[in-house]
Amino acid sequence: MNRVFAPLPVLFLFACGAPSATPDAGEHHHEPVTELRFAAKVGTADFACGGTFTVGTPATQYQPRDLRFYVSELTLITEDGASVPFELTNDGVFQNAGVALVDLENATGACTTGTPQTHPTLTGTAPGGHYTAVEFTVGVPFAQNHQDAASAAAPLDSTAMFWNWLGGYKFLRIDGLTTGLPTGHNLHVGSTGCTAGATPNSVASCSAPNRARIALTGFDPEKSVITLDLAALFAGANLDTNLEMTAPGCMSGATDTDCAPFFAHLGLPFGATAAGPQTVFSVQ
Repeated sequence: MNRVFAPLPVLFLFACGAPSATPDAGEHHHEPVTELRFAAKVGTADFACGGTFTVGTPATQYQPRDLRFYVSELTLITEDGASVPFELTNDGVFQNAGVALVDLENATGACTTGTPQTHPTLTGTAPGGHYTAVEFTVGVPFAQNHQDAASAAAPLDSTAMFWNWLGGYKFLRIDGLTTGLPTGHNLHVGSTGCTAGATPNSVASCSAPNRARIALTGFDPEKSVITLDLAALFAGANLDTNLEMTAPGCMSGATDTDCAPFFAHLGLPFGATAAGPQTVFSVQ
């Protein structure tokens, strides 16, 4: 008997819904920025308390004693030139109210004026984006600069980083010992020429604010370290001599000619000399 077999049905499966999208290979995906890293070098050598470095002109042997500075107004720059604030986290120790203390000394070696705790990495947030530059100010904003450090909130409670209510804070403090000044060479940058206001312990203005605005290109938040080079800062400066009738080193005095090379390298005006490009900070 002949049997006829019906062919088996062929089943076709169809995917439901829209086809899955394939990411564009050229599209950038960036996580929010949560850290900005700082470091210090002396030429090609890493900065370290307890080290001895050759710096200045003529060259001298330099032993660090302190290295701290305030930063504020931190901004990331996109590839399109847009400015995006990096909002600092308030940690109650090194960061508060938009100001951070970058502390790169650890109280070892000759760094006897500092503290064991360091703070090279700033924490905060900026939205994800393709950033190619970073900007910040070395200094404390005017509104926060003239107060009583004894009652201020951290990090503006450091008396080691403070002059007085009229002068305000030492925005940058770099101390060391040199061959010619074994008792200490001190570089303290802050506002000068400040005049008192109409109310007690108030300041109307400062003729030399001395806040250095730093702008660095080639910046990648995921990889870059903002680096301060002491060899570049001290280039062309004789750290073994000191102008008579002035404090050893530079206290930002408008007539202290020892300050001239440091201010030039920081991109700050000094006396009749206008500000030029800074040569101290770079991205590595």
